[in-house]
Amino acid sequence: AWHQDSGYVAANNGAPHKPYLSCWCPLDDATIENGTVYILPFDRAGTREIMPHEVEAGSNDRVGYFGNDPGDPVEVPAGSIVCFTSYTFHRSGPNTTNQQRRVYLAQYSGELIRRKSGEIWGLAVPFVENGKKIAS
Repeated sequence: AWHQDSGYVAANNGAPHKPYLSCWCPLDDATIENGTVYILPFDRAGTREIMPHEVEAGSNDRVGYFGNDPGDPVEVPAGSIVCFTSYTFHRSGPNTTNQQRRVYLAQYSGELIRRKSGEIWGLAVPFVENGKKIAS
């Protein structure tokens, strides 16, 4: 399902925030056949803003792009790092192989992401604040 990572934040009581960095790190070679990530560049998505996301019927996925653009598959070997902002539309394809396609996903934000109530959103672990290390 085409989504923006920030679409999940917004849909779950997240306060407005600047884009953060998503680092998609395949632990297995990522191919079209095993369901690699597809990226929809901003110029083709038509926006650089967080769009409203709807829950997809039959799943818990959120969808924010409903156009016909198939996006660009990112086929990379295991150990690569694919980086995109939390405002970038992306999706995974189906895994049509009999092998797993495992990925480690790390996300980094230059500022705390908060709920509308002011609490830190999700499982965020702040380690730098105002240029000073606050966690080890």
